[in-house]
Amino acid sequence: MDKIRNGALKGAIVGDIVGSIYEFNNHRSKVFPLFGKKCSFTDDSVMSVAVAHAIALWKGWTGDDGHRKDTLFDTLVDTMQAFGNYYPFAGYGGRFGDWLCFKDPKPYNSWGNGAPMRCSAAGMLGDSAEEAYKLGEATAEVTHNHPYAMKAAGLTAELIWRARHGASMEELRKRAEEEYDIESCAWFAENNEFTEASQYTMPPALAAFLESTSFEDCIRNSVYVGGDTDTIGAIAGAMAEAYWGIPDDIWAKAESYLDERLLEVVDRFYKKFV
Repeated sequence: MDKIRNGALKGAIVGDIVGSIYEFNNHRSKVFPLFGKKCSFTDDSVMSVAVAHAIALWKGWTGDDGHRKDTLFDTLVDTMQAFGNYYPFAGYGGRFGDWLCFKDPKPYNSWGNGAPMRCSAAGMLGDSAEEAYKLGEATAEVTHNHPYAMKAAGLTAELIWRARHGASMEELRKRAEEEYDIESCAWFAENNEFTEASQYTMPPALAAFLESTSFEDCIRNSVYVGGDTDTIGAIAGAMAEAYWGIPDDIWAKAESYLDERLLEVVDRFYKKFV
């Protein structure tokens, strides 16, 4: 498979949508309708798209410069706040919801899993795995500047980059295990609890991806392991698309949940990079 043809942003969106109904009602099984009743996109998708849009603006890949600033940091802040205003009821955490409303927002040292869930676009860029890691960190730093969160975002972006460039599952596991202790999906299904902490969200998300046999299998694993399933799905789904690719029928269903604004950004980003 020509891995460079795969993206990551769509996979994050699919994982978010599928996991949205199980976040507070864990299913702990791989058997379920992939797109269940009442599924929807959440803040995970909104901010993943916002980050992709910010990077495209800052790089000058789009003529829409309405939120472009001198630095990536400031462009991310402006764009994320704009998307927060477009989608005020997407399910943001309390501190992040406040940050979206501040006139001059600052990073607040969060270690939350909002950092790795929104960094998928960063993994599609860079001339090296190291550059992808640094860009992943940069997407976290505007809010989640705690080392735990920045590591989670950096590693997620790096693994996406490596998967897109042909790394084997064994190589990806070896890199992931340098940073986290990763139990099996079955273990997490029995023991994983809901948490918004990056350091406890990454291991089950990594297990969901590393044990997967296809893109869909990874998304099902993300629900199976329990916990914060939409965010786990967004993280694992991004890596799964980068490695496996995303089936056309699954994306066709997922995009039916999105509005024109979100779809336009996704389409534009993929035309540039995939």
